[in-house]
Amino acid sequence: MIRWNRHLSNKNIFSVKNIALSLIILQLFSLISPVFADETTPSDKKKFIVTAYYSPLPNQSFYLKGSYEADIRLNGNGTHGASGKEVYPGMLAGPKTYAFGTKVYLEGLGVGTVDDRGGAIVSSGSRGYDADRLDIWMGQGEEGLRRALSWGKRSVTGKIVDPDKEAEQEAIDFSRVKVAKIDAKAYKQQQGQSEQETEKNSIFSSTVNKNTDPEKIKELQIILSRLSYYNGDIDGKYSKNIENAIYDFQIENQLVVSRKNLGAGYYGAKTRTKLQEIYALYTENEKKRVAEEARLALEKAAEVARLAKIKTEQEKQAAAQKAEVALFIQNLGTPEMNEVGTHVRNLQQSLKSLGYFTQKDTAIFGKNTRAALVAYQTDRDISPEESGKLGKATKEALYKDLLALKSKTTGGLAWNNK
Repeated sequence: MIRWNRHLSNKNIFSVKNIALSLIILQLFSLISPVFADETTPSDKKKFIVTAYYSPLPNQSFYLKGSYEADIRLNGNGTHGASGKEVYPGMLAGPKTYAFGTKVYLEGLGVGTVDDRGGAIVSSGSRGYDADRLDIWMGQGEEGLRRALSWGKRSVTGKIVDPDKEAEQEAIDFSRVKVAKIDAKAYKQQQGQSEQETEKNSIFSSTVNKNTDPEKIKELQIILSRLSYYNGDIDGKYSKNIENAIYDFQIENQLVVSRKNLGAGYYGAKTRTKLQEIYALYTENEKKRVAEEARLALEKAAEVARLAKIKTEQEKQAAAQKAEVALFIQNLGTPEMNEVGTHVRNLQQSLKSLGYFTQKDTAIFGKNTRAALVAYQTDRDISPEESGKLGKATKEALYKDLLALKSKTTGGLAWNNK
């Protein structure tokens, strides 16, 4: 995932002249951190420094660093947070003092969950920050990048959420972030100028040894690690492990045949050229893999949304049925012997649907209706005090039984034959 600091106000954040040099300082290596003891407890409102990041996808019209390869080379592909969970709306990168799963409410956005880390995501007092820093995942692809750039770096009031009261707040909805217009063409031109300078200092254009800039050594360590030749620490220190990784690469690609060969374990011109070729193939395969993962993620999200919609409709339907049956039971009243009315007819039809009233419904509460009601009450173990009467316990039993009948139908009121 790609993270950056910003030093411009939102007012001038999209100035083409300044965007390449002043808008973003890339944090190159945000290392995954383990889950730390939770030092966060539900709190009163306080200030957070909130930045944003996104997950790059192939074929964007522009990138943070000018290309898809450059973006994913920074921190990986942005498919999962440090906790191992797939990225999702509302994911936050938090300081190491925030345990994974910590809920944070941010005013104007909602509640997010800490499931990621970042080397620059630190607690108050570190790196000059006067508040805890959080990073919000703003989505995938160009839309996510535009949204992240639009957000920039802000001071936001919020609080650590009590898990028991979480339902009181809505989850983060980053669609609330207003996306500013970005001139992608001009942005790419600015990036192109910096890329030309970067190419001169490319890891594939010069050798690496113990006197090399540690950042370049880190870059070589990462590349060799991704190609499964290096398994040491990404620490920027030139070591025997790097030489062994280079030698293994040379052997596998037939650049040398033994340790005795000239250049064995040395990051020379032929090795650099071959490594660039192999890494380009690796990157291309990663693009395809990430694109496929993105496609599957979109399909999964669409299916989740579809099922959620079905569930919502079912819940609405169930609530409507409960209300309808409750009103129906209420309108039955408490009929006495020989009482006449539509409410009596409804009671007769209900008892008929439940298998107790077998006569023609007459709308008269006579002895046949009473006998059917008594039989029903007996089967439901209702107190003899209500025998033959439509009391509270009888109505509760009828509500459950008629609701069960209603839930099995797609049409009208089966329990009163309409």
